[in-house]
Amino acid sequence: MLSREFHTFYNRWRAKANHYQGGDIRATFDRFFTLFVIYNRLYGEATFELARRGQINLTSRTSFPDAQAAKEYVRQYLGGPNMIQLLEASPACTSAIQAVIALLDGPVQGRQFAIKLNMVDGATQRNEDLKLLRMFRSANPNERSKAVLHFLYAVRCNLFHGHKGFDPVQIEVMRPATALLLKMIEILFDRLDH
Repeated sequence: MLSREFHTFYNRWRAKANHYQGGDIRATFDRFFTLFVIYNRLYGEATFELARRGQINLTSRTSFPDAQAAKEYVRQYLGGPNMIQLLEASPACTSAIQAVIALLDGPVQGRQFAIKLNMVDGATQRNEDLKLLRMFRSANPNERSKAVLHFLYAVRCNLFHGHKGFDPVQIEVMRPATALLLKMIEILFDRLDH
């Protein structure tokens, strides 16, 4: 069960995220950033829970395994099939997943969207996007759950590391990302709190 402080943190940041409404690009980015702060804390807690259970070993690390926690440990903690089942039970998430598939398959509105960017220079990596697309389309629920988490983390990296500008066309990526991120937050919070 999560602490009272964790509940206060969660409720304050959810209220802050809810403040960012509307269709403009700045509100869209601010809402995603704010929700990712919550997700970051939740996947940190899930990672520490896995370590307490002896399912992962963090003792040899010198820093928190952020990418691995966000993309792999969340799936391990929730169970990939369970996670994707909960996401796909939500009409908003089902629509979001279909929107991501369309973006990756592209082009959409005359543009080919790029999700997986080169870490060094922000160059597109079409082969990586196609791998992500195959994961989203997989019949394997573990692969589909992995796709969602890799997508969310890639969007986070693109935004946090400055490879995406405030271009209104990015709303096409941010809408489904935010819908999936919001549901992931709810799923993780509920699981960690029980």
